[in-house]
Amino acid sequence: MPTSDQLRATLREHGLEAPTGTRIIAIGWATVDGERAALEWAPLRFARAPGDQALGAFAWLSTLEDGTVLVLLEPSTEGRLAAALARHGEGPVAVWVRGVGPSPLGVALAASALGGRSWLTRPAHPWGPFLLYHQAMDNEATIRDVIDGDAEAIAGLFTDEGYPAGPSDIRERLGRFASRFSTVKVAEIGGEVVGFVAVHVMPRFEHGDRVARVLALVVDPGVRERGIGHELLAAADAIARDTDCAFIELTAGRHRPEALHLYEAVGYEAGVAAYLRKRL
Repeated sequence: MPTSDQLRATLREHGLEAPTGTRIIAIGWATVDGERAALEWAPLRFARAPGDQALGAFAWLSTLEDGTVLVLLEPSTEGRLAAALARHGEGPVAVWVRGVGPSPLGVALAASALGGRSWLTRPAHPWGPFLLYHQAMDNEATIRDVIDGDAEAIAGLFTDEGYPAGPSDIRERLGRFASRFSTVKVAEIGGEVVGFVAVHVMPRFEHGDRVARVLALVVDPGVRERGIGHELLAAADAIARDTDCAFIELTAGRHRPEALHLYEAVGYEAGVAAYLRKRL
């Protein structure tokens, strides 16, 4: 299974990179059988996604180790993707970058594999590779820094998850998470907070580096299976990298198999050390 770095290297060989000032948010891999590819590419877990009008494709989504989305694309029409497969065979064929393209072809395409709208720029060849500019819609999650006004929503999410807390409790805790080493990020859809992640960074004594720990991750049950947990964990990864952490860790209860599946899908592995706790 290729890594995001390997996929990017292959795309560069095809002459396709993220334009200056943009960031690749997804990489498209052309395949003749999306369901087969999704099964073969363990340990990634793929979920069926909306088709992509711009490319003429059925789609399956997963998330790579750095938070980039991997999109498996199977032709749904005799369109651009079918031509790419006939010309090049299976392999990386497209990238999506955040924003609105400088010269979109026609109108915005509402049906994108990533949700939202995508513009396909005019490729050098009709069979690709393809560059798509992606613009989020109101039903997509935005990950941002927490503010004091989020306390009530976080308290509700935490209480529903089985950890009773009131807004005043959360405000007090947020006061302790206001540095680059103790951070809370929230996921917001249409102005409503639907999830959050709390991360604490600690120095290690046995080495001269740091370790990040995810202390809490909650997503509203009503919006699960939409990749928001993946996005919040990607934000946690970014915090760890920005603070020079050697690795990032979390605790997963075995009574929550869906959470274990999420953590494994984004690269977390069970460690060799036992997790012990002593109540004081």
